[in-house]
Amino acid sequence: MNEYTLADIEVGMKASFSKVITREMEDSFRVISGDENPLHKDDEFAGQISNGRFERHVSFGMLTASLYSTMAGMYLPGKYSLIHSFDELSFLKPVFAGDELTVEGEVTNKDEALKLIRLKVKIKNGNNKVVSKAKMKVLVMR
Repeated sequence: MNEYTLADIEVGMKASFSKVITREMEDSFRVISGDENPLHKDDEFAGQISNGRFERHVSFGMLTASLYSTMAGMYLPGKYSLIHSFDELSFLKPVFAGDELTVEGEVTNKDEALKLIRLKVKIKNGNNKVVSKAKMKVLVMR
C-alpha cells in the first residue's frame, strides 16, 4: 500500500496493477450485492440474450468497477485516500471469469485547496482492450 500525502503527489504520476477475476469473486459479489441476474451466472442464458456473442456468463460490471477502489485505496494515493466521486464511469466490453485485468491510473489534476486529486483510470483485459474507464476525484487526507 502506498502512503502518498498530497505533497508527494504530482500531476502525471501513474500506477498500475493486475487482478484475475475468479468465479469465487463473482460468487462473493453475488452474495454481497444480491444481484441474481442470470446474465452473471448462467452461461446458456448469456449466450441466448447476446445472440451467441457470449459463450459464457458475464462478470458483474460493478465487480470490475470495484478495482477503482483498489487503485485509490492502495496505489494513488493509497493509505490516505477517500474517494469523493466519479465524473465518468463506463463499461465498454464484457469481462468473464478467468480474465486478467490490468488497471492503469494517472493523476490528471491536483487541487491543493480542496486536498483533492483527479485520476483517469482504465481497465484492460488480457487482449489489451479497454473494458472500463473512469474519471475519479479522490480526497487526500494528509
